[in-house]
Parts: sequence; C-alpha cells; structure tokens
Amino acid sequence: MNIGTVGVICGVLSGFFWGTMDIASQYLLHTAKLTPAPFISLTMLLSTVLLFAAALVRSPQETFAVLKSPWNIGQMMIFGLLLLLTEVSFYVCVKYSNAETAAVIAATRPFCIMGLLIFASVRPTVSQILCCGLALAGVSLLATKGNFSAISLRWLPVLIGLGAPLFSAGYTLQSRALVRKVGPLISMAWAMLFASVLSNIYFPFWQVKLDWTFLTVLSVFWVAVMGHIVAYMLYIISAGKILPTITGVLETVEPLTAILLSWLLFSQKMNTPMLIGASMILAAVIFLGFVGSKRNFQ
Repeated sequence: MNIGTVGVICGVLSGFFWGTMDIASQYLLHTAKLTPAPFISLTMLLSTVLLFAAALVRSPQETFAVLKSPWNIGQMMIFGLLLLLTEVSFYVCVKYSNAETAAVIAATRPFCIMGLLIFASVRPTVSQILCCGLALAGVSLLATKGNFSAISLRWLPVLIGLGAPLFSAGYTLQSRALVRKVGPLISMAWAMLFASVLSNIYFPFWQVKLDWTFLTVLSVFWVAVMGHIVAYMLYIISAGKILPTITGVLETVEPLTAILLSWLLFSQKMNTPMLIGASMILAAVIFLGFVGSKRNFQ
C-alpha cells in the first residue's frame, strides 16, 4: 500500500470518527445540558490520561526524552494551543449561533490550508480548488437541509467560528515536522496535555456537573477516545502523507457521517437537497482521494 493510499484512508477514517464524535457531543451538549467549557476540559483531560498511558506503555523513554529539545517543547505547546483554540471556536459558534453555521464555517478549512500553503510557495491546482468548493457546497446543503436561512449570520459568533478552520489549518501544517520527528502518539500526548492544562485552568474538571448515567459515561469516553485521540491522530498522519489540502477535503465526510448516523439511529429525515449535498461531498472525496492524492506535498 503506497503512502498516498494510506494518507487517503487515514483522512477518510478521521472524518468518519469525528462524525461519530459529533453524535456523542450533541448528546452531552444538548440532552445532558453540558456547556462547552466543562465539556472541553473533561474530555481533553481524559484524552490526555489515555494518550500518556499508551505512550508510556509503547515508548516509555522516548515519551520524556523529547523534552530535552527546546524546539520540541515549543512545537508541542503551539500544537496544543491550536488544538484548544480550534475546539473552543467551534463549540462557542455552535452554542451562540447554531450547529449548521458552525459546520459550514468548519468546511472552509481546505481553503484556509490553501491560503497558508501559499506562504510555503505551494499553489493549489484548479482541480483542488474546484473540489474544495464542491465539498463546501455539499456541506452547506447537508447542514442546512437546503434551507440557507438556517445559517445564523450574527457577526460575533461567526467571527469566533472562523477561528475553527483557521486554527485547524494552522496545526495541520505546523504539526507535520513535529510528527515526523517524534511520532504522532507522543506529539498528540504532549499537545493534548498543554491543551488540557489551559482548559482546566479556565474550568477545572472537578467542577463539572453532569448526571452520570451509562449514556453520559459512554459519550464522554467516545468523545475522548474516538474524537480526541483516534480521529486527531489519523488526521495528522494523513496530513503528513498527502497534500494537507486534500486531507482537509476528506474531512468533509464528518458532517456526512453525523447526518447518516442521525438518520440510522434517530430516524432523522433526509430531503433532496441533503442527498445532493451528500453526493457532492462523496464526489469531491472520491476525486481527490483517488486522483489528486497522487501528488504529495512532502
């Protein structure tokens, strides 16, 4: 299996697992009435503990040896900060705007990556730009069900929400050299630790008020494990093996997965615009996944 194929598979799987995380997040934020600050603090702390447990079992010496390099420490801190800012921007937009607006804004990530890559003298191809636009249009139809009045244009939530794709594009490119040097597991463990410390300074995990039932426990673990660990690691692995722009487009399977799961599990209806949007996303993913990924950004 060549590098490009591995990158595409990791990118699609990360979007899939983020989509499943959205279902668990929706349950915690809406049904369980958890607000963004305690939600982020609690799930990031659990992710940090599990990541370090895995890192220490697999590479106990290397886990702490990376701290001997000031460059490593600085890069891991930046990575963690960008991860935290991405999550805060997205969930604040969801809370004070709506999920539809946040999903559409988040889908602009490939364009943000393109913009940052220009500074590295990497220009996007016409096919990449068209596929990014196709995926964005598909997400818009899927998230709004064809009713664009569902998008809230309140300037402050939208402005904050724009931070999600920008910060996400930032760590997509920033983490590449770090991951190549110390590996995805150790990179994620330390980055998540820095993010967890910052989030818990703002809202300590012991102040989280949650009705602990089987579903809430399962949802918290699902967000922490499948969303914050598995999906993020697959994403940064993908971004290191294929063009980050392509990885960004592959992530648009996230809202597609969330909608399909809502349809399967909660009998949510899908109308014609949603089906068209799903087809557009799949078309962009298939084209870039099987054609565009042959050109890697190394």
